[in-house]
Amino acid sequence: MSRGDGERLRDILGAIEAIDRARAAGQRLSEDLDAPAVVLAAIQFHVFTIGEAVKALSGTLTAERPEVPWSDIARMRDLIGHHYYKLDAQIVHATIGQPLKRLRDACHALLTDLDTDDHPTP
Repeated sequence: MSRGDGERLRDILGAIEAIDRARAAGQRLSEDLDAPAVVLAAIQFHVFTIGEAVKALSGTLTAERPEVPWSDIARMRDLIGHHYYKLDAQIVHATIGQPLKRLRDACHALLTDLDTDDHPTP
């Protein structure tokens, strides 16, 4: 059974929350020399998940939010999955922070629109 846009948007939001938790854990464990590598690996996994979910979103849905760099997000997934040897911490960290905040806001808005469409008011 195929997952719908709403489920994919929730997957993206869950991955963003997981990235936030990984970053917070890294800050708490700042004295642990292994923490940065573990946090980076966790973030990469969740960025990959976001890219995979973005690739599965309908074109109709992504067209509603042209300000979101959907294709860049999908390309980041491809970079992690296929060109991992070119990846470094700076590239990964450049994708989080403000870009994830914009993505989170867009996903929440799109979910609200989907929920409104699913349950029209009489």
